[in-house]
Amino acid sequence: MSFLTNHYVLSFIKFAILATLGEIIASSIKSKKVTIPHSIGYRMLIWGLLGVWIAFMMGIFAESMTAKLSKAGSPILHSKLAFAFLTSVLMNTSFGPLFMVFHKHTDTYLDIRYENRLSNVTEKITLKDVCGRVDYYAYAKNVLIGTLPTFWVPAHTITFLLPGEYRVVFAALLSICLGIILSLKS
Repeated sequence: MSFLTNHYVLSFIKFAILATLGEIIASSIKSKKVTIPHSIGYRMLIWGLLGVWIAFMMGIFAESMTAKLSKAGSPILHSKLAFAFLTSVLMNTSFGPLFMVFHKHTDTYLDIRYENRLSNVTEKITLKDVCGRVDYYAYAKNVLIGTLPTFWVPAHTITFLLPGEYRVVFAALLSICLGIILSLKS
């Protein structure tokens, strides 16, 4: 398999470009002018790596759900919608919270790093610094209770209705949609 046709390489590229574009659009809507977030290169790298992780986990959840339902002889396997919904719920209630908090930590790290550079602070950034800055109440309210059940479960239900080769690019496009929705909401 050629390097450029490798599923995970393509997932990296799709997320690095599309999810970062989502951040640019969201920042631009909030500031009412074209705004490139700080640390854009690092953000693209992180999004790319997250895209590989997402592609891997989407495959795991879809294949595992198929195997479990097949083994149980479940009629859910014969309903594309029920299969997609169940897979989305499982993924978003197990992998989703971990993914979202990890991504919040990477964003927070980049924010602290940027602020330190502006202030000429050279101290090493610790996990305690990052965790101390994250508002876990807001995370629980906005992510666990907010976007996971109301946006990501329905959106990934659609994702799992799609053929496997389209899931990752659709998921990357969803990050643009959520960025726009959240920036308009704020």
